[in-house]
Formats: sequence, C-alpha cells, structure tokens
Amino acid sequence: MNNNDKNKDIALKTWGIYQGLIKGMGESAWKIRSVCLATSAALIAYTYNSSSPLLYLIVSALAVLFMMLESGYRRLQDQYIEKSYLIELTLNDFIANEEMPRFPDSIGTDVDTPTLKQLVNLFKLKRIIFWLPYLFLFIIPILLWKYQIIKTI
Repeated sequence: MNNNDKNKDIALKTWGIYQGLIKGMGESAWKIRSVCLATSAALIAYTYNSSSPLLYLIVSALAVLFMMLESGYRRLQDQYIEKSYLIELTLNDFIANEEMPRFPDSIGTDVDTPTLKQLVNLFKLKRIIFWLPYLFLFIIPILLWKYQIIKTI
C-alpha cells in the first residue's frame, strides 16, 4: 500500500467521522426543538386554563433559551460541514488522480469557538426554518398574555 492510498484511507475515515458528527449535531438540535415545542405547548395549554397569564411570558423566555441552545449546536454543525467539505475536495482530487491532492490545514474534531458572526448567519432568510418557529414561540405567548390582560380589565 503506497503513501497515496494511506492518505486516501485517512481522508475517507475522517470524512466518515465528520458525517457522523454532523448527523449527531443535527439530531441533537431537533431534539432540543422538540422539547421546546412540547414544553411550550403544554405551558400555553395550562396557562390558558389557569388564572396566571404571566406564565405566557415564561413560554417566550423559554423560546429564547432553547433557541440559543439549538443555535450552539447549529453553529458547531456548520463548522463540521465546512471541515467535511474540505475533505471532500481532497477525496475529489484522489478520484481525479491528482498528483498533489489538496489536504486541509488540519484534520481533527476540534472546532473554533463560535463567533457572533456565525450566530448572525443563523438568522438569514435562507435559514428561516431555524428561526421562524422560535419567533412564533416568542411572539404568540406575548400576544396571548396581552389578550388575557385586556380581557380581565
């Protein structure tokens, strides 16, 4: 087995590890979202039947907290996707029988500390599936709270 074959095997194994990490981060993010939706729905239903409209505001606060938690997983997932893309370039070079395949500067599961810019990128229009449910879970309980307060006056 020559050196090129060993490098190709390392790249393939690394790519597989990155794909597993990406999948795991995605599954964790959806579990966070599911818990948020279930908890919010239960609190809204309970609050609707109780005489404590302040609980609606707790739902809005929970939406923000869960969104921040999910955003952390999404930002990490984005970093692993970028690392996976760099490995795919290497694998493409191997497939094309390039003499000098491109290798990423580093291969590993370490990630950078997510930046504020990466957080802001999660709120672009193309990521609407991420932020729109949380926006609804933030605004609707506030409107219900306001309606409940007006109704009691």
